[in-house]
Amino acid sequence: MNIKHYLIFIGLLGTLLIIGCGEKEDPVVLEIGAKKIGLGEYENFFAKNTGGWDAAKKSLLEDREKFLDLLTNYKLKLLDAYDRGFDKDPEIQAELKEYRSSLAASYLVEREVTERGVRNMYDRRKEEIRAQHILLSMKPTATPEETLALYNKAKEIIAQLQGGAPFDTLVMQYSEDQTAKQNFGDVYYFTAGQLASSFEASTYSMKKGQMTQTPVRSSSGYHIIKVLDRKQTPYQIKVRHIMARFTNANDSTDTTNALARVKGLQDSLKNGWKFADLAVKLSEDAGSAPEGGDLGWFERRRWVQPFDEAAFTLKAGQTSGVVKTPFGFHLIHCDSVKELPPFAEIKEEFKKRYQQYRFNEEYEQYIQGLKTKYNYTFNEETFQSFFSALDSNQSVDDSGWSEAVPKEVLAKSLFTLDNKQVIVDTIVSMFNRKMEFRSTMLRPAELRQKIGHLVEGFVLDEKSTGLEAAHPEFASLMKEYEDGIILFKAEQQEVWNKVSVNDSALKDYYSKNKERFKFPNRVSYSEIEVESDTLALMLYDSLTKGADFGELAERHNNDPELKAKKGAHEMEPVTQDDFTKLADSMQVGEISEPIELMMGGFIIMKVTKKEAERIKTYEEAGAELSNTFQEYESKRLEKIWLDRIKERYPVKQFKEQLGKAFSSAPPNS
Repeated sequence: MNIKHYLIFIGLLGTLLIIGCGEKEDPVVLEIGAKKIGLGEYENFFAKNTGGWDAAKKSLLEDREKFLDLLTNYKLKLLDAYDRGFDKDPEIQAELKEYRSSLAASYLVEREVTERGVRNMYDRRKEEIRAQHILLSMKPTATPEETLALYNKAKEIIAQLQGGAPFDTLVMQYSEDQTAKQNFGDVYYFTAGQLASSFEASTYSMKKGQMTQTPVRSSSGYHIIKVLDRKQTPYQIKVRHIMARFTNANDSTDTTNALARVKGLQDSLKNGWKFADLAVKLSEDAGSAPEGGDLGWFERRRWVQPFDEAAFTLKAGQTSGVVKTPFGFHLIHCDSVKELPPFAEIKEEFKKRYQQYRFNEEYEQYIQGLKTKYNYTFNEETFQSFFSALDSNQSVDDSGWSEAVPKEVLAKSLFTLDNKQVIVDTIVSMFNRKMEFRSTMLRPAELRQKIGHLVEGFVLDEKSTGLEAAHPEFASLMKEYEDGIILFKAEQQEVWNKVSVNDSALKDYYSKNKERFKFPNRVSYSEIEVESDTLALMLYDSLTKGADFGELAERHNNDPELKAKKGAHEMEPVTQDDFTKLADSMQVGEISEPIELMMGGFIIMKVTKKEAERIKTYEEAGAELSNTFQEYESKRLEKIWLDRIKERYPVKQFKEQLGKAFSSAPPNS
């Protein structure tokens, strides 16, 4: 069994949530030696393996009893594995240590970055903000001196605003946003996840009319921001529109004609036309007109600003006046308004958004905060000595890639974290051991990037100190993995390593069980598939006059594979598909008339061979025999193992208690 699949199974079987039983006594369903397993523990195991509490609640008593047998065997084998000290095995300890680092990192990032970020995005989504800004652009390559100069300039502008200077005036004077001259720095309404993270965070911390007191940094440069409006907003709206399209927006005659057309449509609505019917008949938006002008559900900023602004002023059932956009004149009808659903209903959708728009930035901020907390320092001089000794034409995959690095360099500290030094040799070992670093080229930029990933792991390791004590859920996950890996080791020794597959054993098993290895009724046929009925009839006529089926199949089949095989199909079960069923109804050597196919084209079939059900020979049984034998042998060895354990740990099952399972609410509900 593949270890990953095995550990997934064990993980599911082994996951145990800690629940409080209060004063209520938990009935015992299983005793193994002195160990007792209560109904609550059984319920949690069962629910984790059958699709949750609701599915478990509907389970049959027979299924619950079978699962108790599985749980019994699992617990027996686990007890034996611990008795034999597999948990002390150095290989397992090393793997557990590495796994803990990976699990702790994922656990921390999920809880402290993703979960917080998703919730924050959801909470902010309840409101929308309209803001105005002054942008001082900055190149990504700006030097620290250039960055400081720009920051000081932004501070001076803020000082002018605080002194009473009009925001609009300073936008026109200073802003380097390309649209500032047209909109006075108005970025329009936005909500969570639509603008730069720092810009968004700053505005959501302010009230309507407030301005930033310090410059706000983004990838574009420094912003000075004023909040123009802040209000609750619907989550999504659904509208229809009717459009009178411009041919040339700069041609006054064209726009006048478009306006006349849309006003005529407006009159038609007043005279009783249904909006959707009129859109189908006369809207000049070819994309939405066939759907009655329906644009579906959308959020703020989906369409151009004039359209968006008009649409979001409408309530369900309302129709706008004439709205002008760069594309034409519109009439907009709001079909429906959807408020923000409860967090539980929309959490996964927001999680996808968060991971797409915010996660990377906030993850970097999180790691940077931990580096600061743990006094992270990087030794640039050591790094220079390290990569200077390497061959930049090689990669980590090349044997002996690090042999040229002097011992004194390998012993040097590459970085320090919370007063703990990590030397170059440790990094080299991790490069060699971890799959993620395979094919890493020995060039400064790539090395620096990969070492950065390792640093993140060390930082998260430091943060995870004491995680088990603080978070029982994490401790449970680690215990579950430990159980899985030591049980895998025990099963290897007791079962899989003892399964011996050799010719004599297989022949002996085959002779005793040959009835298990059978061919069903089978048929072999050839086919010619062509597109036209005329060609099919011509070929059929030739075949009835003695033409060679294989030659015609090779010449006329459309399918290249059938062409190459002269249309031949090997022996197949007669129940495999409609063609084998038809072939089974024919005689050997019989040729069918052309048959029209549902997907188009025609087929002519010739039955070449039939064979009744029979036992496979030893050679024909092949892989099926080998797999069946291994399964039989592993079950036999497992039973011997379990019987031996039961001599030390007598088992008592109380299946009469299983009828009470899942009668109450699930834990933590």
